[in-house]
Amino acid sequence: MNVLFAMRDFNGAAMEALQPLRLTGNHLAAVKTQEQFFEAIDQPFDVIAVHTGLFHDMYPWEWLHALHRKQPAARISLALDDAVYDSFLLEFIVRQAAYYGFAVIDVGYSVEAVLAQWLAFASDAPLESSRAAVEPAGSGGQVVAVWAAASKDGATTVAVNTALALAAGSKLKIGLIDANLRNPEIRSSLNLAGAGPNHFRLRSKLQTHSLRPEELVAACTTYRNMPRLHIMSGSPRRDTASDMTPEMISHLLDVSRQSFDVTIIDLNAYPDNAATVCAVRGADQRWLVCQNNYASYKTSWGEWYECYWKYCGLRPSDMSLILNRTSAGEKPERIAEQLRMPLRASIPNVEGGLGVRSVHEGVPLYFQDQAATFVEAIGQLAATVAGDRVIEANETAALQRKSGWLSRLTGLFA
Repeated sequence: MNVLFAMRDFNGAAMEALQPLRLTGNHLAAVKTQEQFFEAIDQPFDVIAVHTGLFHDMYPWEWLHALHRKQPAARISLALDDAVYDSFLLEFIVRQAAYYGFAVIDVGYSVEAVLAQWLAFASDAPLESSRAAVEPAGSGGQVVAVWAAASKDGATTVAVNTALALAAGSKLKIGLIDANLRNPEIRSSLNLAGAGPNHFRLRSKLQTHSLRPEELVAACTTYRNMPRLHIMSGSPRRDTASDMTPEMISHLLDVSRQSFDVTIIDLNAYPDNAATVCAVRGADQRWLVCQNNYASYKTSWGEWYECYWKYCGLRPSDMSLILNRTSAGEKPERIAEQLRMPLRASIPNVEGGLGVRSVHEGVPLYFQDQAATFVEAIGQLAATVAGDRVIEANETAALQRKSGWLSRLTGLFA
């Protein structure tokens, strides 16, 4: 059997992983450039496996058509490139592959996992079905990605207040990162004075993959009398949002796991930038914040899922639903069932404009005496992350009262 594998990342380890195929008497050709690929497909092959990252600077219809035309009899598998977050290109490749009868491996598999899939494919075994895009990190802290189904559904409110609850109610070292690059709100939500430290200053370190854990911690702002909480504000240079690459976000997640026990990342609602896409794909937990209205959980989320998220290998069950601003008598479980997601939390609405006031004054709801039901729900949400690493209830209450007094005072006079 003649087999062609095409991937940019072929190295010694990758070639070693393909040895079982050679040992069974097959003729294997492995290429890692476009020129080598187009030369190779002039020869007949029984099986062809292609990583789409090989064609990062070509339109997919060009190379897909050439592949189909020159290899009409071959069994062909495509592995989607995890560095691509253009929904149109992903959808085109998937649809065209279905039209031609090509098998597709979802975004997010490691090189080793892709090669394992290809070896199975060459042996006529079925490919794995859609799955979570990134395998668990296995070591270090957890990363929790928080984003909304639609703008203003309250993802930032959930992210900020959960981080506060974790810092106040556990013995964990907490990181809170604002990766909503086009509309960063954590700085104003916490009434942090001035621009302060932000991740724009770390950009060169992220670009060169040289950021160290101690540098990330040093670049964060601590919040009042909560030494366990480390905040990385969003950059005021919103025009640079598109400059953040998938590799930079991946490096940031890796360093965050080394730096903090739990990192909560607040993200933009729309998967049109590397920060949102790659943080959600690479997170250990994925929290989708919705409101109980059709435009939020059904229309906005449903359309984004269909045109982008499903091409990442993410299933609804790989995410957790947080239903925000709920009222008495509502049944969040029904919405979770419709979305085919586990329900992580139901966060009650706060009456009397308290939520709006907290945003304007920069005093989080976690420190508001009138938001007792909200605080209780956020505390329960935080407990699902902290597990058994919590401090005594009386210590938490004392810290909350003290921090609340300081927050209200600063909100009035800052």
